[in-house]
Amino acid sequence: MKSFLLCFIPLFAAASAPAQSLFPDDFVLVKGGTFVMGSPAEEPERGQDEIQRRVNVSDFHLARSEVTQREYAALMGSNPSEFKGDDLPVENVTWFDALRYSNARSVREGLEPAYAIDGETVAWNRRANGYRLPTEAEWEYAARAGTATLFNTGNRITDERANFYNHYGYNNDSSGRVIGRARGITTPVNSFAANSWGLFDMHGNVAEWCWDGYGEYDAAGRTDPAGPAAGAYRVHRGGGWNDFPKHVRSAYRGAAPPGNRLFNVGFRLARNAK
Repeated sequence: MKSFLLCFIPLFAAASAPAQSLFPDDFVLVKGGTFVMGSPAEEPERGQDEIQRRVNVSDFHLARSEVTQREYAALMGSNPSEFKGDDLPVENVTWFDALRYSNARSVREGLEPAYAIDGETVAWNRRANGYRLPTEAEWEYAARAGTATLFNTGNRITDERANFYNHYGYNNDSSGRVIGRARGITTPVNSFAANSWGLFDMHGNVAEWCWDGYGEYDAAGRTDPAGPAAGAYRVHRGGGWNDFPKHVRSAYRGAAPPGNRLFNVGFRLARNAK
């Protein structure tokens, strides 16, 4: 859930920092490229479902921050979060709630909703210009922000750089933690430094729902993969305030039933670039 020398396949063949666009200030344009998704077999505390594969990602827009409780309540009329605070990320939201919020914001702004939702059956119109969840591949590409290391902060992450449960440190390395630090609660979005592409809280605070159904990676190269369209579990990425360092690695894959409400899972929005 050693000393380690990580042998990554050259990870990125594309963009450096993403260019800016005429989108709202709370989004960045992530320039597409090719990267190796997943983790090498020798990465400490990795999951067996993180098999590496080379993936091509097209340009897309991604929110700088996780959706806040203020934003969610203003649009949806309620706040299901366990930890209350306008600037805290919304949590205790199901995957379906995240899709409904995406559609509602699209309608409010005159955009075409990305999802057709009929009970628990969902169809994604990939050409729609409205808000949506990122795919798992998009999320990892953006979280890494050009890095080939375990975290976008390098091969170590401290609890001064992200909100997670760091009591034991990564791979039992206590030198990477602040002694006694266990916040036990979410923190306001943007409390920690952004990654080099301007994205906040890609590690920790709350894990983030992605579109993909959970399943094994296809080892073959893919362009803009979206994972299984259906399944008993949906992927969430990034780990939360109560997760160990191994769960906030760039390659870590979390999953839960799409109807579950979890006090360490929220979401951030994406949009197509075209």
